[in-house]
Amino acid sequence: MFARGRWVTLSTVLLIAITSASADFHILNGTNGRGGYAAKTVPSNHYSCLGWLGASVIRDFPDIDSTVVAFSVGNLCGAPQLNFYNNGNDFDVYIDGGDGSRVGTCSPTVGAVSGSINGGSACPDGYAVFDGYTCMSYICN
Repeated sequence: MFARGRWVTLSTVLLIAITSASADFHILNGTNGRGGYAAKTVPSNHYSCLGWLGASVIRDFPDIDSTVVAFSVGNLCGAPQLNFYNNGNDFDVYIDGGDGSRVGTCSPTVGAVSGSINGGSACPDGYAVFDGYTCMSYICN
């Protein structure tokens, strides 16, 4: 019985660790094939070209990369405005007007370039979507 209790505790801890390690949302950069570029935030459960097509544009930035100092995103997964601040290679995420605690971190996604992201729907002709950052947070859970 005691061993079983320890197994349940250990399996619960492992489940929490695995769940916590999965991405919550992504920053995707893309082009519409007509010379227009857009950076968008996309929840992980919509991680596809069609998810990017339906997402809101990050204002003032056609591409999010390490040269961007800060940007904001409104209404991601129903959350209030989120502020992203560059801390070197990553972006730290905060709730606008919040208590100052970091609610997420976005790290560069290396080599993930595809018209059909993660086996999702392929992009229409002329569109290309690139995974720029993977964000660990609870915002879209």
